Amino acid sequence: MLSYQQAKPRASIYIETKSDMKDPFLKFFAAFVIVAVFIFGICNFINQMHHAQGKEFWGDETFSLKNTVQGISYSGLIAKEAVRSEANAAPLDYLFTKVFDDIKPAVKSFGLSDKVYYRLWANFVMVFCGFLVICWFVKDILRSSSSNLVRTYQLILLLCLPLLYLYRPMTYHYAAEVRPYSLWFALWFISIGVCSRIHTRKFILSLCLSLMAMTMVGSVFQIISMGIAFFAVRWLQNGWKEALRDSLLVFTVPLILVVFYAYPAAYGNRAEEPWPVSWHRFQELWGHEAIIIPLLLFSIISLYQSKQTQSMIIGPLAVLIVFLMGPLILMMTLGRGYFFTERQYIYYDAHRAVFLVKSDQCLAILFGKDKGPQETGINDDYNLYLVGSVCFSKENNSLYPKCGLQLNV
Repeated sequence: MLSYQQAKPRASIYIETKSDMKDPFLKFFAAFVIVAVFIFGICNFINQMHHAQGKEFWGDETFSLKNTVQGISYSGLIAKEAVRSEANAAPLDYLFTKVFDDIKPAVKSFGLSDKVYYRLWANFVMVFCGFLVICWFVKDILRSSSSNLVRTYQLILLLCLPLLYLYRPMTYHYAAEVRPYSLWFALWFISIGVCSRIHTRKFILSLCLSLMAMTMVGSVFQIISMGIAFFAVRWLQNGWKEALRDSLLVFTVPLILVVFYAYPAAYGNRAEEPWPVSWHRFQELWGHEAIIIPLLLFSIISLYQSKQTQSMIIGPLAVLIVFLMGPLILMMTLGRGYFFTERQYIYYDAHRAVFLVKSDQCLAILFGKDKGPQETGINDDYNLYLVGSVCFSKENNSLYPKCGLQLNV
């Protein structure tokens, strides 16, 4: 019979935590997912270059290049001088495009035509941000406390995410245009990704929302919806005082930036169609996307079941709130002189990708929920049982693998 001290190291062989990353197949498959997504992103990037080659610059692209990017200095863009020529004076996308314009002689446009070269930034940022978020999710899956089978299913599900992220109608179209919509959508998707992890990093979230505020003044509605969702979940977890403090830390800077670039605006009434026509066109778009309401509610309710995943509710709750605000957003934008266009709601294209991510995370709650302590995923009674089994067994007894198998059931 072995002593307890001798048996303890042997027992640890069979006390496999469900969050163990040493499973060779799981690590290999995770690497395969990342490589597959990377290759898919490269193929999409090349495809978008061909797409851009066949598209002539349309009016807004030409106007932005000549009057905003080439006609205003960097400091002028930051100081919102673009308000003279653009309804959206937020400068971030114009700044990046201006960098491309300034380095164009040095790099000789990389041998590309202007139609492709100036659209490289929108194409790149869409692919890169999606790849970054998927890498975050792969990392979280490997570190999760679910069984290897559930985590394998989660990785398989992630392989579908690039299709729902890159090949939605508006995102695909604006990934090949010199306009801020691609960056706006990508930063929104990253913000949701930050809120979809177990621990929301407040600084990263505030940074993403601040960059989004500097990209599109219309992001004020997304920032407000994210703030409501963030405060509600934090209140649920830690009480209203801590929720208020954290919300002020995260959302003060983004709100200041978006208000700074949104007001005052030096443009008049640009409405091109009466309210009933705009409302009817919006209703078609809004009604088509309404299927997301029950899907997001299912995700929110499922993630609410575990305290470990309640913080993941922030992302889908923010998406749900900004969607339900749709009619109000339409009224406010028309009231400020904008005309209705679907591209003002490009963030609706993230709905199905968000639901896929939430479904992926719900797998661990519905089918792979860990019932043991969070640190190890193994109940102390199993620890005691296993150590005792090893202590009272011979050194080469075949009972050892049986113990390991029994723990994994």
